[in-house]
Amino acid sequence: MIQKSKNYLLKVYMMLVKELMGLLEQATNGTLLLDELNSMSMGLQSKLLRVLQEGTVRRVGAVEEIPIDVRIITNINMEPTLAIQKQKLREDLFYRLSVVYLKIPPLRQRKDDIPLLAKMFIIKYNRELSKNVSSLSPEVMDMFMKYSWPGNIREFQHSIESAMNIMSKHETIVLPKHLPEHILNKLDEKLNQNTNVNLSLQIEPLSNTMEALEEQVILMALQRNNWNISHTARQLDIKRQSLQYRMKKYCIKQPLKK
Repeated sequence: MIQKSKNYLLKVYMMLVKELMGLLEQATNGTLLLDELNSMSMGLQSKLLRVLQEGTVRRVGAVEEIPIDVRIITNINMEPTLAIQKQKLREDLFYRLSVVYLKIPPLRQRKDDIPLLAKMFIIKYNRELSKNVSSLSPEVMDMFMKYSWPGNIREFQHSIESAMNIMSKHETIVLPKHLPEHILNKLDEKLNQNTNVNLSLQIEPLSNTMEALEEQVILMALQRNNWNISHTARQLDIKRQSLQYRMKKYCIKQPLKK
C-alpha cells in the first residue's frame, strides 16, 4: 500500500514538473518552431537572444539556470530588413538566427504549384469533412491562376476548405459558385480593369484592324498570366505552338526585369 502511494506521488510530481517546464526546456534535444517571429514582442526577442547565446533558461521565480540544447526554426511573414526598420525584429536576433536562411517566394510568384497544392488540400479535407471531391473545375483553376493571393498559402488553403464545406455530398467538383465571395469580387474588379482594349479606329483594311486587336488580346493575356505560355494558350483556347507563332509574328516579347 505504501509502495502504491509512492508511485502515485511520483506520477503527480512528474506531471507538475512537466507543466512547469517552458517550451524551450521541453524541446531540449529536439526542434522548436517559432511561427511569425516578428509578432513576438521586442522584450521576448531579447530574452530569446540571451537563451540562444548562453544555452540556458530559468523558470519564473527560480534561481538556478537549466541547460538546454534546442534547434530553433523560425519564420517571418515580411522581409527581415523591413521588419528591422519597422522595429518588429531585433537586428542582432536576426543575425543570430539566420545561420541558414531560406526565402520562400509567395504563391503569386509560383502559381505552377497551385494544381499540386489544390490536390493535396482536397485530399486533406475529403478526409476531415467526409467528402468525395475529385478536383477543381477548369473555371476555378483559371480563377486561381489569375488571383493574386495576398494571403498566400493560408488564403489558398482556406478557400478550398470553405468551398468544400458548402458543397453537398453528391458534388464532386469545385465550381466558381463554391468559392469565397471576396475572391470572386476581386477577380471581377480585375476583369473590369482589364477589359478595355484601346484601338485607334481608322479607315483601314479589316484585316489590319483584326490583327491589331489580336495583338492586344494576346499581350493582355500574357501579362495577366505572368508571361506563362502554357497558361496563356490554355486561356485563349489555342495551341502553345500557335501562340508562339503569333508572338513571333507581332514581335511580342516579355520585358526584361529591372
